[in-house]
Amino acid sequence: MRRREIIGGLGGLGLVAPSLALGASPKATLGSVAPDFSVLTFDHEVAKLSDMKGDVVVLNYWATWCGPCRAELPAMDRVMQESASRGLRIYAVLSDSNWDRRAVQRVADKLSFPVGRKLIGKGYGTIDKAVPTSFVIDRKGVIRHAKAGSFTYESFSRLVNPLLAEPRPVEVA
Repeated sequence: MRRREIIGGLGGLGLVAPSLALGASPKATLGSVAPDFSVLTFDHEVAKLSDMKGDVVVLNYWATWCGPCRAELPAMDRVMQESASRGLRIYAVLSDSNWDRRAVQRVADKLSFPVGRKLIGKGYGTIDKAVPTSFVIDRKGVIRHAKAGSFTYESFSRLVNPLLAEPRPVEVA
């Protein structure tokens, strides 16, 4: 039984990789400029990607019922607390429409980054309907990483730290 689960899981990985190579959607593709989006947060704020030029931005889709999501968010938060002054922005956006506000609030209260209730913009979403799904956008606004599945503290830190070490682009007036 365990062997079958492992083989099935590996087969699922084979489905994710081609979708990333072709692009998770027609617009949010690896190596291309990230389409603009707005996140509507539970704090009634609107965060727009176009207002975050020069920062490393992580868009993370999650769900309250998702165990790997609930484990990943504190790991991301730890990296956020270590790196916020270096220009890291994380937005955790609920992937499902049926959520319990109290369950969301319990998670959000433990995080130093905003939790979004809705994303407005084309080209983003979960990869193969998997949560968590994350998109990482570099300082130049290019999608550098797209992943279906969770990060650990170590894997997330290894991914974002080199991007944070890159110089901020110079604005030309």
